[in-house]
Amino acid sequence: MLTGTTTTSDGTALKQKVAALMPALKSDLSELVKIKSYAGGATTEAANKVVSLLKAAGVSNAKTVDIGSKAPLVHGTITGRPGKPTVLLYAHYDVQPAGTWNEAEAFTPAERNGRLHGRGAADDKSGIMMHIGALRAFDNNPPVNLEILVEGEEESTGSLEEFLAKPANKDRFKADAYVIADTGGTAVGYPALTTTLRGIAQVDVTVRTLEAPVHSGMYGGPAPDAFVALTRILATLHDDKGDVAVEGLLSRPDTGAGHPDEATYRRDAGVRCGVPLIGTGSVSQRLHFKPSINVTGLDGAPPPVHQSINSLRSEATARISVRLAPGQRPADAITALRKHIDRHRPWFLPVEVTARGGGEGFEARTDSAAFSKARAALQEAYGRAPTALGQGGSIPLVNLLQTRNPNAPMLLWGCEEPAARIHAPGESVDLGELERMTLAQALFLKALSQQ
Repeated sequence: MLTGTTTTSDGTALKQKVAALMPALKSDLSELVKIKSYAGGATTEAANKVVSLLKAAGVSNAKTVDIGSKAPLVHGTITGRPGKPTVLLYAHYDVQPAGTWNEAEAFTPAERNGRLHGRGAADDKSGIMMHIGALRAFDNNPPVNLEILVEGEEESTGSLEEFLAKPANKDRFKADAYVIADTGGTAVGYPALTTTLRGIAQVDVTVRTLEAPVHSGMYGGPAPDAFVALTRILATLHDDKGDVAVEGLLSRPDTGAGHPDEATYRRDAGVRCGVPLIGTGSVSQRLHFKPSINVTGLDGAPPPVHQSINSLRSEATARISVRLAPGQRPADAITALRKHIDRHRPWFLPVEVTARGGGEGFEARTDSAAFSKARAALQEAYGRAPTALGQGGSIPLVNLLQTRNPNAPMLLWGCEEPAARIHAPGESVDLGELERMTLAQALFLKALSQQ
């Protein structure tokens, strides 16, 4: 049990209470999954649904807040616990689009083999239900003061970070501890606390060569094809070993737990048999402490093969996403990328590089009492010690909150273990993970109240 933080009877009572809450939590999560809350979709409907759930869970002042974006922020507080710490709980209700997943299936929740399938079931509507489940576990009367933020544009823009960057908001959302419910463990039943996040920087690279597409037979040869020129630029971003070849992008030693090993990574990522991994260093270092570069969008590419046409492309744009080692400033990364592209312009063609934003990475302090209590809560909820590990993804808000509140611990956890397949077709959440993480969060809040 939680040594020095909660009693055996407290832990048992909370475990029984959370187990009894699961049918309702699953039902409410299913209703959230039905809402198509991707960018440009039903974000207002989702925000209103979250407000309704929070009010029913005792957050009487829950409301939507206009932060100058298309998707409202949901905010609420529970106060009136003198001498008790204030804990900020964060999650987001926006989701990725269905993508290659059939949209009707993606937004029709279905339970199979103990998992609830649907877009956002894990990322990050499970995080919302963790927070609400913890409130319900205390009969809507939590033992600490709470501030709750549920964002609506985490997957698409940095609107919340821009809102907080305004001088008038410099003192908003301060707390004694922060719980970010948007990561997960190493596997179902294996808990983890995320201790590092990579940062992110994005640019659009555009090549324009012709006034309009022209016949490749009549004009091909002397006239440069914009798409071919763009692919030559993209090919310079990695060296022959697969490491990022952009001078000025930082790499760091692997200070994590060495997870995942190659076999686990290949399985979780779905790397085909016979396909080698690229880059050098441990898998953990490549995933958590070194930069990676991918193309996440493309305009001006030739049509699909079955619709191919003999023409030269006049203009092509690639969106390049760079994941950054913790500690690298996105502005510096974009400068390095500009210099690299300028040095590798094919045939001296003009190339336009447009910055598309970014966010800094994060490295947690693990020596705080709150971090120890979180580890103990996970140990009790799961029956095994949690792992401290890095994540290759990015949550720029975390670094911003940490910078403003350097002494407040940042705890990152959640239900998004590898089998959840977040951002991919077939996304799902393991309902046992939701139950264990809801229990862990309730145990953690209880332990904080007794310090």
